[in-house]
Amino acid sequence: MGFGNALTSALSYKFKIGNIDLKVIIFKYKKSFLAICALIILIAGFYIDAVAGIITKPISYAAPPPFVEQYKELIQYSEPEMIIQTVDMSELGRDLSEHKKWIEGFSYEEVLVYKSIMLSESPSELWQLFTHPELDQRIKIASALAAVNIKYTHNEESGFSEKRNQFWLDSIAHMPDIRNALSEALIESARSGEYNRIPYTLAWLPEQGAETVELFLWAARHHPDHNVRRSCMYYVTILSKDKKMVETLLTDAKRDPSYGMRTLALNLRYRQLVGTLPNVH
Repeated sequence: MGFGNALTSALSYKFKIGNIDLKVIIFKYKKSFLAICALIILIAGFYIDAVAGIITKPISYAAPPPFVEQYKELIQYSEPEMIIQTVDMSELGRDLSEHKKWIEGFSYEEVLVYKSIMLSESPSELWQLFTHPELDQRIKIASALAAVNIKYTHNEESGFSEKRNQFWLDSIAHMPDIRNALSEALIESARSGEYNRIPYTLAWLPEQGAETVELFLWAARHHPDHNVRRSCMYYVTILSKDKKMVETLLTDAKRDPSYGMRTLALNLRYRQLVGTLPNVH
């Protein structure tokens, strides 16, 4: 007995209502019924393959894109004065005292970023830190910029977003140094395996381009922290104009050991299909 006949017999066994024999009805639509069953099996198989993680590959570190290292040769390094490590809230100036609730618990670098953006003070010290000869200092100020930006961008009460947009416009000449420091911070976090929220600020910098997407592609595949990989995969998907690159990344993601990565890849595919991804081009 074939599969179709066996399935029909099983489903039509004692299926009778009044004078209506359901066996006849099911037999009549057997091909349609079997087609639906096959489709359900295919969909289930696709979903299981995409998110179940039956076959996964470990995340391993690889060399980052070379443009970040190459940019170091172009930096006009500064030599700023010694950096203060703490902020004494009682010694804040009059203007900054009005912002006390917004900078409570901030590091010196975060206060410096906040002052430059919110009070439009001359950010000369800020630029010196973005071009500091020591990598650790560049990473500190890049991390501070990312932390302040993501904390207040969607806080309407703070008025940060409008001020930040003007800050970007006023900082165009320094944008390559800002982008480089953020890129270095993302790379170093991959080496150390630390979580960070650098991708958010890096993704929305003015004039970001193919190099930023390339860095996100690398981080989506090689950063040890799955939340960083998730962020970078999302930004590659919405920022890249290379559809083949995006397709390859989303396909590879189903072998990622993180369930969150696999489900996000499936979600992004669905949003591509229905056209609900942000249009940033």
